Amino acid sequence: MAGMEVRRLVWCAAIAILTACSPDAPPPARDAGVALAAAGTGTDSGAVRIVLGGVNLTGVGYDIGNPAAPITMIEFSDFGCPYCAQHALQTLPPIRSEFIDSGRVFYKYVPFVIGMFPNGESAARAAECAGDQGEFWPMHDGVYERQNDWKRGRDPVGVLTEVAGGVVPDVNRWKSCFESGSPDPRTRIATEAASRLGVRATPTFFINGQMVEGALPLGVMRGGLRAMLEQARQ
Repeated sequence: MAGMEVRRLVWCAAIAILTACSPDAPPPARDAGVALAAAGTGTDSGAVRIVLGGVNLTGVGYDIGNPAAPITMIEFSDFGCPYCAQHALQTLPPIRSEFIDSGRVFYKYVPFVIGMFPNGESAARAAECAGDQGEFWPMHDGVYERQNDWKRGRDPVGVLTEVAGGVVPDVNRWKSCFESGSPDPRTRIATEAASRLGVRATPTFFINGQMVEGALPLGVMRGGLRAMLEQARQ
């Protein structure tokens, strides 16, 4: 459905790959041969069942929006990637307001570690520990806003703790979670899923199953989603 518009986004991603983080020379944006399966169906745990290219993403990452929406977007990002920060802070808020909060796009954010950024594992753990208190998204924003500080500063854990202190209701519980590393298995599962799906750059999106690499400009992403929704109504 709306394959032409997804392909248009993929074509734009051939340019957007210049705004993606990758440890290797990235390949051109491509049809990854993946398909979204069983989107919008519930599970006993209440999580939305998402299977992408044979990889079960149910309960992996953080979901927002209407599971029955005509468009499903899955984002794989590393908190250390500057282009992920650009998307998170500049593009996602208006996309969320127009498409996700209105029930037209279901969005899954999968934080993983691509392995090329200083303190990336600590940042992922910090966000996951905030998620354990129901504050993942505010922490997501705060970690990206302070990205340069925890990546390059002398006290990355101190910076992440400071961010958490302004977000979570129980900072001592957050510290205990962070020090124990208890959410690290979730990050490893996400990183393995990214590898199995062929994710080589961040951010990488799967839009109704189609891989799109790189931080697309807001106008391109907004225009593509509007066109997909218009085609879906026909």
